[in-house]
Amino acid sequence: MERGFLNNRETILSFIKRAISESEELQTMVVPFSRGDILFKQGDSLKYLYLLLKGSVGLNRRNEDGYSLDLLKLEPGHFVGIMAFSTGKDSLTTGKALEDSEALKISQTELETYLNDHPRLRHPLQQLMMSNMADRFMKNLQLESKMHQLNEKLEEEGEQLKEAYKQLEESHQKLVHQEKMATLGELVAGFAHEVNNPASALLRSSESLITNFEKLSDNDSLSGMFTIGLKSAPMSSVDIRERMISAQKRFPWVSERSLIRKIAQMPDSAHVLIESTRKKVPIEKMVQQFEAGKFIHNIQVASERIANLVKSLKSYSRQDNNEAELIDVRNGINDTILVLSNRLKYLDVHLELLDIPKTKGHLGELNQVWTNIIVNACDVLPNGGMLVIKTKAEGEHKIIIEISDNGPGIPEELIDRIFEPNFTTKNQGAKFGLGLGLAISNEIVRQHGGFIRASNKKEGGAKFEIILPVKLT
Repeated sequence: MERGFLNNRETILSFIKRAISESEELQTMVVPFSRGDILFKQGDSLKYLYLLLKGSVGLNRRNEDGYSLDLLKLEPGHFVGIMAFSTGKDSLTTGKALEDSEALKISQTELETYLNDHPRLRHPLQQLMMSNMADRFMKNLQLESKMHQLNEKLEEEGEQLKEAYKQLEESHQKLVHQEKMATLGELVAGFAHEVNNPASALLRSSESLITNFEKLSDNDSLSGMFTIGLKSAPMSSVDIRERMISAQKRFPWVSERSLIRKIAQMPDSAHVLIESTRKKVPIEKMVQQFEAGKFIHNIQVASERIANLVKSLKSYSRQDNNEAELIDVRNGINDTILVLSNRLKYLDVHLELLDIPKTKGHLGELNQVWTNIIVNACDVLPNGGMLVIKTKAEGEHKIIIEISDNGPGIPEELIDRIFEPNFTTKNQGAKFGLGLGLAISNEIVRQHGGFIRASNKKEGGAKFEIILPVKLT
């Protein structure tokens, strides 16, 4: 398990290093450290976070009685100072370069920019933070296991002197373990709190907006249009184009094409409401109300995605139960399409989401699968193309999700390796994938009892089939 996290961290770090080499802005943020240099001291307030690119950094803590304790040795791919940086509290440790090293020095504003607005760095940075948490948690579990073995051996020893010596060693090791667990616990809690705050603020704001709109009269057409927008589902590009033709015929007095496109994305109930209020309410206001409802729904979806990330982070440190629930995977696919709408705006998205049975699973984790595959499709179709997403049931015991594109496809000699955690087709001269998201997706699907298979379509393009078992208990 530890090696798996290591491979993920190395893969993500390799990708970030490539991004740095391609960006003059990121290159200016790389700072060198000589052996013995202090990055920060215990008690400092940290304004920067360091992503270690080369070398190693040790974390040391000095207690009130002056006792100095070496806690962790951080290697490339680890964040240094993340707890104090994310919580805003003074640093609990001193960071010192153990050898000549290099790190990416990131301010709070820069981190928020890359997590929120940089599509190529957001996912790797999030995954690297998760990998850091998991890596440190696994090390603590291994230490706990080692301590248990020492304790059993101590109980078996008959010699009083040897037993006393082992008890002293055990006490020392427990102190090390407690310090590490305290650091990990504060780091996870602080980071989760900082991420959860903006997500909660978004949810509260969206709920307040909904409440304000709902104060309008129940018979008010604007209120009705807002409610329709709030419950609307995304449409494929093909469906929108077809509905634009009928919308133009139905509303011949509307000449602005952008307005017709928005009307085409509305359900028939909205069209009926527009026709019934044509002489009373300008159509532009009706469209604005529908768009307001749709945008608030998008805010709620994005906020819930952040909340799922926080929940996953907590589960690594056993701060939260992560129980499976009965889900309809189509809901997650629709939400993913909404969240990725900016990446998909140049693609023709065709949805064929047929009725499928619900199954026990983790909706947030499966959403990551759809996200990884869809983002890969966007990467191989930079100039536009078609993305098709289908769902169907195979009997009463299987669910099949098919995601395909009309891009260049996957090189046949590489198709059997794309799910390997340390494999990237970028280094093989291909244009498909980063070698990270697919490995993570494969692991998530396997944990749900299913599997993924990839193939190339005869007419061109790649196709991914995700087969999940129907679980009711």
